[in-house]
Amino acid sequence: MVFDIIAIRDQLNEVAFEHGKRAVCIGSISELFADQERDIIEAELRRFEEQLRERDLVLERGGSNSDELYVAQQLKYREVDTTWMAKGMQWVSKITTVALEMVVPIVIGTWLDQKLDTQFLGLLGIVLGVPLGLWHLIKMTKRAEAR
Repeated sequence: MVFDIIAIRDQLNEVAFEHGKRAVCIGSISELFADQERDIIEAELRRFEEQLRERDLVLERGGSNSDELYVAQQLKYREVDTTWMAKGMQWVSKITTVALEMVVPIVIGTWLDQKLDTQFLGLLGIVLGVPLGLWHLIKMTKRAEAR
């Protein structure tokens, strides 16, 4: 008996997971192995189980009749490492802080120039904000290298 594992996998993909598992019935032993001896049936089932195991699938007997064969797939649970995301968010926060340190003094200076009818406060914002942001950026990167 030759089983089409690709077709079985396609059938499994159409079934939703329930409680971390999904399964499809491939038939009953008496129908699949009609008129064959018990030893031959067991050998075929062991060989098929090996082929399924290579694809992270399992052969199960069950249902209302233990004669039925099912191919099942179990979800694999593994611990997820999210430290990379935390580090990324820290750097996003740092970069945003530096950008705001550079831009906010310019925006405030330009706004004050318009309100007070002057022309030097926006320039003063550039002169103060950009070096302040660069200084803070250098300080953060030195601190990160020290770790």
